[in-house]
Amino acid sequence: MNSRKILLTICLSLNISFIFAQYIDSRPNASLAVPFLLLSAEAGPSGRGEAGSALLTDMPDIESGIAKLPHASQRFNISTTYTPWLRKLVSDRKLIYLGTFFRPSERLALSASVNYLSYGVIDFVDENNSSLNSVRPAEFYISLGIARKFGPDFSMGMKLKLINSNMYNGMSNNLTMQSGSGYGIDFSVLRLFPLTTMQEGSSFSLALNVLNIGPKISYFNQTAQKFYLPTSLKIGSALKLENENKNTFSLAFDINKLLVPALQHGEDKSVMASIGASFSGSEALGNIGLSIGTEYNFDKKLAFRMGYNYQKSDQLLGSFFSLGTGLIHKNIAVNLSYLIADTRRSFLSNTMRISLGYSLFNPN
Repeated sequence: MNSRKILLTICLSLNISFIFAQYIDSRPNASLAVPFLLLSAEAGPSGRGEAGSALLTDMPDIESGIAKLPHASQRFNISTTYTPWLRKLVSDRKLIYLGTFFRPSERLALSASVNYLSYGVIDFVDENNSSLNSVRPAEFYISLGIARKFGPDFSMGMKLKLINSNMYNGMSNNLTMQSGSGYGIDFSVLRLFPLTTMQEGSSFSLALNVLNIGPKISYFNQTAQKFYLPTSLKIGSALKLENENKNTFSLAFDINKLLVPALQHGEDKSVMASIGASFSGSEALGNIGLSIGTEYNFDKKLAFRMGYNYQKSDQLLGSFFSLGTGLIHKNIAVNLSYLIADTRRSFLSNTMRISLGYSLFNPN
């Protein structure tokens, strides 16, 4: 086994064993299952530094807030995103997303998506560098959502996620590990404020999203220890200015708070109790991230994006800058994003996302 393969095996084995370490060492931080639920699935929001939960764009973001979908100009949209990970070390670690929405009426929108993260093939070796066995850890969720307008400027939505996390099946430290499964629910609210004194299409909007509310996930069949979903609260605002030439400038700002508290030794709070505890005492201002992003869209055909995401907590994704672009030609949209970060502080460093979408528009 060459040195690159050995390094990769060690790194990814440590990644998988993080769950074991959290349980066995009883560390003070709350253990999180399926942290990839915190990742942006699409290139559009990624290019804006993960900002835009309240932003209505000409290239719709299906996953950034389901309450936005009834306001979309598209009647139908389907898109896919491919994200390669750690390309310098391995070629088979990837994040693949497929999502769609349909508006059967002016007030109603339905959505569905699949998000799949593969860690590739991991070869385990012993202290003598002898091959033991290989595993293919992977995590995914399937979602179904519905959103509805209540008046022209207010909408609400809900999404159900069915989650599976298959990191390892077998024995470790006398514990039998199995795949974990569960479900999470997202709630989304959007309020739109048209700027009537400015060019038609200009607006200010506010959004509130509560993501991944659901029961804890178990990876062990010999213990009651379970792990929290990365429940989070995201509050977003966005300003969209359009001129007479159909060019638009957008500025979005989001605040994100992880609703999972740090736990003391031996604590085991319920999901709802942990959400409440995340707002009390020293936890009130903990696990907070900020993101700001801009987008300029030329003639609804060519978009340029940039953003910054600030994360202080080790439980979140790390801070990074991002750049993005998008191109619309008739019914086809292509989006790209690239993340720039310190590799010592964010595993998202040097990550590129590529999205391809197809839309059918409402007749004028």
